Amino acid sequence: MPKADSPNSVNLQPSRRRVLVLLAWYATDVFRGIARFARDAGWILDSSYERTGEVPEGWRGDGIIGVLGVHPEVDRLAIAGKIPFVNIGYSLPEVAPSVSADQAAVARLAANHFRNRGFRHFAYYLRSDQPGDLGRLEAFRRELASSGHEPIVINCSERLGSSSLARSRWLGRKLKSLPKPVAILAEIDDYAIEVIGAAADAGLAIPEEVAVLGVGNDELRCPFAQVPLSSVNDNACGIGQQACLLLERLMTGASTPVAAITVQPLGMVTRRSTDVVAVEHPQVAQALKAIREHYRDPMTAEGIIASVPMSRRRLHDAFIRHIGRSVADEITRLRVEHAKRLLAETPEKQHQIAVKSGFRNDARLVLVFTRVTGMTPGDYRRIFNPAFAGTPKLGRPTGSHNQ
Repeated sequence: MPKADSPNSVNLQPSRRRVLVLLAWYATDVFRGIARFARDAGWILDSSYERTGEVPEGWRGDGIIGVLGVHPEVDRLAIAGKIPFVNIGYSLPEVAPSVSADQAAVARLAANHFRNRGFRHFAYYLRSDQPGDLGRLEAFRRELASSGHEPIVINCSERLGSSSLARSRWLGRKLKSLPKPVAILAEIDDYAIEVIGAAADAGLAIPEEVAVLGVGNDELRCPFAQVPLSSVNDNACGIGQQACLLLERLMTGASTPVAAITVQPLGMVTRRSTDVVAVEHPQVAQALKAIREHYRDPMTAEGIIASVPMSRRRLHDAFIRHIGRSVADEITRLRVEHAKRLLAETPEKQHQIAVKSGFRNDARLVLVFTRVTGMTPGDYRRIFNPAFAGTPKLGRPTGSHNQ
């Protein structure tokens, strides 16, 4: 008679899929997204590579999630094509299907974040010659061109062989030579933190002279930088989940998608490194400061205008000239952006989000949010809050239109 299983035994069902994780960097939220999907799908994960840096010898399984273009051994696995492989990133798109952040959407958030603060001088810190860094630069360049601006490129890719101290001093000299105030974007948070360190060592004021923005919103890095770093939340958790969903489809025999899968960012997280209004007009700067401090309160545009020592018409005209929109439109923009963050990142009910974002009630939130974004708050939450939606959805193919 077969021996009964022990109450403490683990039954490794043959049907459970075995997935190898071969990422090239420590990204907490990407791992979190993979872990969430794997738990729900019943996968067996092998993530030993993240600690050892070695692909498990003789590994046999059903699928691989990795990063191409960093380690030759990982690239060889994908090129061999014996096991379904999903790449997270931008390198070697011809080798394996990929999932990554939407570069155009990230650049749009970054450029608007700077422009909304009145910046007229922009720069990009090019830290490497990898496709992700170059692609982010080109996306930022295209977005700024729409408003008649061109970023100055601080190209550090040719100095990576020098010591960190020499590189920091070189970067400090570059930063000093830029027109001020200047707004700088870096591909990822780590590179942005390098800019903050070099600027501080060079005696430059952050963010008054140099405003710095990263991408990734790493909660272990951004709040604890020398100057807390503002960052674009590129939805790394969603990228991990989308990679898993694509791999699941490939493991069940689905055809490989022709286009890369892109995941929409969740929005901006503003900290001290960009918390400034780069506007030379003193009354406009005063009004902007008041709006940012009180937009979640039950205030009106008239209330803001009345607090500034300037006629209503002159302030309106100055606001349009320096900011590109009216006082009322700026209040609405900030309220909608705040509502977006709460919808995407919290389980709070819609009427709570309305009040916390400065809207009179739920109905007003729905009306304004739909007019501004083209979708209802409920639709936005279903797209950008995977926990609320229940099942992760594939992002848009590259080149699709944003809503």
